[in-house]
Amino acid sequence: MKIDAVVVTFNRLDKLKECLEALSTFDLNNIFVINNASTDGTKDYLKKLPSVQAINLEENVGGAGGFNVGMKQFIENSESDYVWIMDDDTIPEPGALELLGNTLADNSKIGFAIGQVYWTDGTLAKMNLPVLARNQPTDSKIRCVEEASFVAVMFSRQAIKKTGYPIKDFFIWGDDVEYTNRVIHQGFLGIQVMNARILHKMGENVGINILGENSNQGRIQRYFYNYRNRLYLNRQKGIVPVMRALCGRIVWGFRIMFSENEFKRLKLSVLCKGTLAGLTFNPKIEQC
Repeated sequence: MKIDAVVVTFNRLDKLKECLEALSTFDLNNIFVINNASTDGTKDYLKKLPSVQAINLEENVGGAGGFNVGMKQFIENSESDYVWIMDDDTIPEPGALELLGNTLADNSKIGFAIGQVYWTDGTLAKMNLPVLARNQPTDSKIRCVEEASFVAVMFSRQAIKKTGYPIKDFFIWGDDVEYTNRVIHQGFLGIQVMNARILHKMGENVGINILGENSNQGRIQRYFYNYRNRLYLNRQKGIVPVMRALCGRIVWGFRIMFSENEFKRLKLSVLCKGTLAGLTFNPKIEQC
């Protein structure tokens, strides 16, 4: 059983170093680092690591584009059986690789496996809670999931070759939901292994909520992709989910207007622009 790792990074060299240090303790066949045109010395640092295959991109293509590139490297330039993908602020704990790899190896119908993702204080990472399949026992050590985030998720080569690649045009947010759901619809299973512990060193343990964004205007602007991509996903399910989503956006608009939040005008602009873009957004799904 051979396993590769793919790490996507952008201007977080300190966190990347921690991630790669953790990965160095595992028996990995290849480590691909997708450098999203970082300007913080990442490129020079990666030159010093002979055990790492660095792919230095000329522009920042976002997490979605980075994982697209990384999974292509795995399919086209590696003979490994599985690929373990993650952001640069991800720290897999000892034993996680073996638990996920063995789960995939035990059943060819399993397309991907994830662990239990924690934040720095030991609580569950709110941004990385998977969508469980129906009727899953809450106390089970292994559970079926329908959607998962790209935080140390391991895919089989077979699943990727049948499913294709993540949608690079998503840029950020929603690419993981779309892709893991697409793997499931290809007839594979998604499994969560509760004993495989993953640390996600986000700045704050918060989910995606524009009302909670009151200090970083750049991050607020990134919500455009969330609104656009989510509406695209709704459109794939039919008119009823689209109408529900649009009604929800109206409610969110009023919540922003009558809140005591800063940057109300910017948030409303992002909400409207993302929603309008989502009505016509038709990204290409690349096959292997």
